[in-house]
Amino acid sequence: MNPNINDSFWMKIAKQVAEAGTCQVKVGCVIIKKNEISGIGFVGSVKGDDHCLDKGCLLVDNYGLKGSSDTGKSCIRTVHAELNAVLRRRMNGDEETGWMIAYCTHQPCLECTKALLAIGVRGFVYEHPYKDIYRDLYLKEVYSGKEIIRIKKWPEEKVLDL
Repeated sequence: MNPNINDSFWMKIAKQVAEAGTCQVKVGCVIIKKNEISGIGFVGSVKGDDHCLDKGCLLVDNYGLKGSSDTGKSCIRTVHAELNAVLRRRMNGDEETGWMIAYCTHQPCLECTKALLAIGVRGFVYEHPYKDIYRDLYLKEVYSGKEIIRIKKWPEEKVLDL
């Protein structure tokens, strides 16, 4: 793999992966370690369950928070793209062998952030912000000041402080 591959390359793949999703909201995630794909995921129903595209989304109130949708509602019929990527990964990251980076079309929620951290992701690159006050509180309280976490909104190339 070309060592000069940049965030733009991986974000293009995340966007392509998102198109395979079975929910109306297209979200994709690609987990990278040393310029090699460790896992990919898109929003989709649990195997054997109905898909949003067939039955409609199963929406619940997201406490009025407007994240990736303008409605303040979230679909609970599906498994998030980031969690699907975690479930389908083939390696972990760590301090000794190297941390991983998650390229996501949308900023991960709290639970997906924790799942990604648990497998050794320490870099997060996303295009669309997703408001999650609990994720932000968790990162600020648990990871504030640790240099191993990098959160970056793409394509602005701006690293966000915790």
